[in-house]
Amino acid sequence: MIKKKNNTYKHIKDNITKLTLIQQATSISPETLTAIFLSTVEEENLHIRKKTQEGYWNWDLADKTAYKYFGRQSAKYRKEMQSNDSFTVMLEFIKSASLSKGYFGHNYNELIAHYRNEEAKLKKFSRKAFIEAHPITPSMSPKEKALRNQRLGKISVEHWIGDIVHYDYFNQAPGFMMEKVKAAIDAIKLYVTNLLNDKQLDIDLMKLTTNQRLEIKLQPKPQVAKKKVIKI
Repeated sequence: MIKKKNNTYKHIKDNITKLTLIQQATSISPETLTAIFLSTVEEENLHIRKKTQEGYWNWDLADKTAYKYFGRQSAKYRKEMQSNDSFTVMLEFIKSASLSKGYFGHNYNELIAHYRNEEAKLKKFSRKAFIEAHPITPSMSPKEKALRNQRLGKISVEHWIGDIVHYDYFNQAPGFMMEKVKAAIDAIKLYVTNLLNDKQLDIDLMKLTTNQRLEIKLQPKPQVAKKKVIKI
């Protein structure tokens, strides 16, 4: 199996708590987050070298395999933590403490506001251009109208941060708009990279997890009244 030929899966699984918390707190695209995370892992730690007659060679993963694996593991982890208060506590901690850090002059809320502003401008232009190029006409069938509105709706839907660049309408916008959105995404990616490399965050999450476990362990057990045995 490919899991035994490449260490990418192991790194993702070992860090699924931190990765999931960062993804949920920042709203960054899972695909983008996975790519950033793997870029922080040394190449030699990702690959398992295999001996062949011609020497050593590395097992590589197919495109998007790691991203899809992260998606499955993250969904599984979130489902397991649905009834666990520690996940909510850690998520709120990251939002309040880590996203307020000015790693390079800005906190995360400022970066998000800037990104959403540039994204809104591009979407507004794309919607207007689409409506002008594809107006609803009396001759259109209900099916044609539905397909047209479906395509228009894809422009309005909110994406994970970073996913917008994969949509056709993005590449149909003016170049300067695309560059501004990409620059805003790059700033967010840099911030997330700092979060992933923040050793203090690892320590804080470990402490929170330990404290939550202790609280659960030390909770007094409910007293059950003993039934009196009536002797005859």
